[in-house]
Amino acid sequence: MDNKRLKKASAAALAVLAVCGTVIGTAYAADNTAPTEKNASTTAAQLSEAETTASSTEASTEAAAEENGEESDWFKAELDSYDDSLSLISYETSPESSGKKKKKGPTPVELDVTGGYVGDIPWFESEPVIESTPGKFAVVTYGWGHGVGMSQNGANFYATYSGWTYQDILFHYYPDTYLMDTGEAYDEEITVAGVSGDVLSMVSQIVFNEVGSTMNYEAIKAQAVAVYTYCKYNGNDSNDLRCKPCPPQIVVDAVSEVLGQALYYDGDFALTMFSASSGGITANCHEVFWRDLPYLRSVPSDYDAAYDPHYGTVTYIDDYQFKNMIETAYGITLSSDPFNWIKPEYSDETGYVTYVNIDDQLTVKGYDFKLAMGLKAPKFNIHYTPRPEGEAIPSGSSDIVVVEPEYTQTPGVWYPNNYPTDIGAVPEPTEPSTEGEWTEPSTDWYEEPTWTESTSGWTDTTTSWTDTTTSWTESSYDYNYDYSTDYNYNYGY
Repeated sequence: MDNKRLKKASAAALAVLAVCGTVIGTAYAADNTAPTEKNASTTAAQLSEAETTASSTEASTEAAAEENGEESDWFKAELDSYDDSLSLISYETSPESSGKKKKKGPTPVELDVTGGYVGDIPWFESEPVIESTPGKFAVVTYGWGHGVGMSQNGANFYATYSGWTYQDILFHYYPDTYLMDTGEAYDEEITVAGVSGDVLSMVSQIVFNEVGSTMNYEAIKAQAVAVYTYCKYNGNDSNDLRCKPCPPQIVVDAVSEVLGQALYYDGDFALTMFSASSGGITANCHEVFWRDLPYLRSVPSDYDAAYDPHYGTVTYIDDYQFKNMIETAYGITLSSDPFNWIKPEYSDETGYVTYVNIDDQLTVKGYDFKLAMGLKAPKFNIHYTPRPEGEAIPSGSSDIVVVEPEYTQTPGVWYPNNYPTDIGAVPEPTEPSTEGEWTEPSTDWYEEPTWTESTSGWTDTTTSWTDTTTSWTESSYDYNYDYSTDYNYNYGY
């Protein structure tokens, strides 16, 4: 009898503990004892009584909390929430009890790529005319920035002339990466120069600072993904990226459409570097920096050589001024032979300057030399016109002269059948010539006007004229790119 009573008491205590969610060591011993039929019946009755008591206690506790203006934040687990050890199967309270939802992991982004045709790009004379002045260096640079990763100008041109989506642009400039939604953008913050804010606000301001608001919409979206990924790579910090306040709605809308999307490589965030333009081809990462990242490798940037206003900039520097700059930057004394001062080493693949031998005294990275001398890009050529024989190089300093290429914004382009087959074509003029002769339009006229020449210009002496064919209007085409406003170029990292 004592043993049976002991078993009954143990079972009853176990039932109460199960309802209350308490785990104690004696539970394992009770589970390992097989109950008799009578014990099972008694245990069931006691469980029912215990549940009723617990339910009554819960109701009274919640009522008291409501009377005191408090909100109950605990919950009662059901019996089927427990395993044989009487521990919660999930080993944690439910998300509802804590008020926090578990973050979902990264999920793939639906692909939206076109593989758009790259149009017939007009020929552009790559080498500008160099003024030959004795005692002067001429440094010709191609592009603006380090040239690694995405070209911002190139992205705009691909979107404008080839109809590329933001994904086309990203996968082109960051090959072998893949696009994922982090699932974190609505719950996290990004820090810029020590100030933290929500992702939409901070990324929009960075994008506005980087590319303004006049670029193609898809290019702005590509920039937004690159900025967010770059911040994630750096632990939710913008690193060297900065904000420009009050971004216009078009920028905010573009960022909103891709909010939370980031580029990954091999299971981690990619280092999504970018610069203003690339000089017709991007650089391999190891050519400019020290790291060799497989997704930061050289790819064509087809339109940059023809349409980039920074392709072929010439910087003129007097030899004695250049001597001052080099000696100050590197703490050395140069020889008397200017031809020996700067000896670039070029990449056979891309044409970027990988290293510069300085007067056989030291060797530096081409990008480091670019930064030290204030050049636009590490893709450059150097020309020097020697002084007359016997003329010494004077001391002193002089101003640096920068001559931008004679860049004319490309005329509007119309792509028949959505393919850019004739870049640069414009409609033929249908106005009187300046020499007093009328050029007949290709359409047929109901009444041919009679023109008389006067000092003030051409005058139509008829009353009216009518086009019997379909109506026509002269159209102008704007590829939505304004270099004069809202554009900030990225010098590099």
